[in-house]
Amino acid sequence: MVIYLYLLAFAAVWLIIYLVLRVVLSRESLGNLKLYPLAFVLRSRKAIDFFDRVVDKSPLLWRVLSNIGVAIGFGLTAFSIYFLAKNLGTYLFAPQQVGPQNIVVPLIIGVTIRLEHIPYILIALGIVLITHEGMHGLVARLEKIRLKSTGFFLAFIFPGGFVEPDEEEFNKAPPRTKMRVAAAGSFANLVVGLLVVFLIMGLFLPMESGVIVLEVEGNAARIRVGDVIVGVNGVAVSQETLFQNITAKDMLVVETLRGDISYRLKKPINMPMAWILRGIGVKRIDYYRPMRIPLGDPMAEYNTFKIFWWIQLVALGVAIFNMLPIYFLDGSLFLSSLLESWIRDERKLKAFNIGLTSICVTLLALNIAFTYKTFGFFQL
Repeated sequence: MVIYLYLLAFAAVWLIIYLVLRVVLSRESLGNLKLYPLAFVLRSRKAIDFFDRVVDKSPLLWRVLSNIGVAIGFGLTAFSIYFLAKNLGTYLFAPQQVGPQNIVVPLIIGVTIRLEHIPYILIALGIVLITHEGMHGLVARLEKIRLKSTGFFLAFIFPGGFVEPDEEEFNKAPPRTKMRVAAAGSFANLVVGLLVVFLIMGLFLPMESGVIVLEVEGNAARIRVGDVIVGVNGVAVSQETLFQNITAKDMLVVETLRGDISYRLKKPINMPMAWILRGIGVKRIDYYRPMRIPLGDPMAEYNTFKIFWWIQLVALGVAIFNMLPIYFLDGSLFLSSLLESWIRDERKLKAFNIGLTSICVTLLALNIAFTYKTFGFFQL
C-alpha cells in the first residue's frame, strides 16, 4: 500500500513541475528537452562524439566484436524459436515434466512483477537499455552510418536511452552492415547478463541460508525487518522445510543471525513453519543468500543480490527474445537484412516477415497462456 502512495505522490509532483515549466519556460529555452505530462525526452549529440572517439581508438576490436555479435545473433534467433517451440511441446505432450524452467511471462510492473521490486527492475532496465542502445550506436558509427541524435528518456519512473540513425543511410547500407547494427544490442545484453551471472556466482554462496524478513505486522514486538531467520526449533529454514510441520509443546525458538528469540506457547502446536512465522508477526519474507565476504548488513547483501538477479534476468531475457523475428524487434531487422540478398522482391520479403512474425507471436502467446494455465496467476 505504501508503494502506491509513493507512486501517486511522485506523479502529482511530476505533473506540478510539468505545468510550472510549461508556463515559465518557452519551447525555445527548453532546447533539446521535450516535456510531456509524465515523461521527458532529452536529445543530445554528445554521445555521438563519444561513440566516434571509442571506435576510432580501437576500430579492429569493435569490428571483431560486431562480427561476433552477428554470429551470436544467428544463435540467439535460432535458440529463441527453438526454446519457444520445445517449451510449448513440453506443455502439450509432457505436462508431467513442466517445472519453473518452463515459465514464460512478460515483464509488466504491477501485473506480472510485484510493485516492491520496482527499485531493482528500474536499475536493471536502465543498465540493459543504455548498454543495448549504446552498442547499436557504436556499431552504427563503426559502419559510418550517421546518427541524427542520441538521448535519454524517463517515462513516469521508467528510464531508457535511444539511438536515432539516419534512416536513409541505414536502408541503403549493405545487408552485412545492417545485420551488425541489428545484432549489436542483444549481443551487449548477453555479455552484461553473463557477466552478472558470474558476479553472482563469485560474490554469493550457491545456496540459501534461511529467509530474510522484509515486512512485519504492526504488533510484532521482537522480530524485525532485516532479521535473517535460519531455524525454528532446531529445523533449518530452507525451501524444503518452509512448509514442513513444526511441533512444539511449551517453547518456540526462532534462530536468527542476531540471536535466538524465544516465545512461550499457551498450547502445543503442529503446523507448517511458514504459518508459525506468520503467527509471530512476519508478514513478508524472501530467501537469503549470504555473500562470501559479508558486508555486515544482511539487508545490504539481500539488496545487492536482488539488483544483480534482476539485471541478469532482464538482460538475458532481452538478449534472447529481442532476437525473435517479430516486427519492431531487432530479430526481424536482422533476418530481413540477411534475406535481402536472396529475396529481391520487397513484397515477397514483407510477406515472409509477416508470416514469420505471426508464427513467433503465436508461439510466444501460447507459451504465456500455458504458463498461467499451469501455474495460475502469479507475480515475480
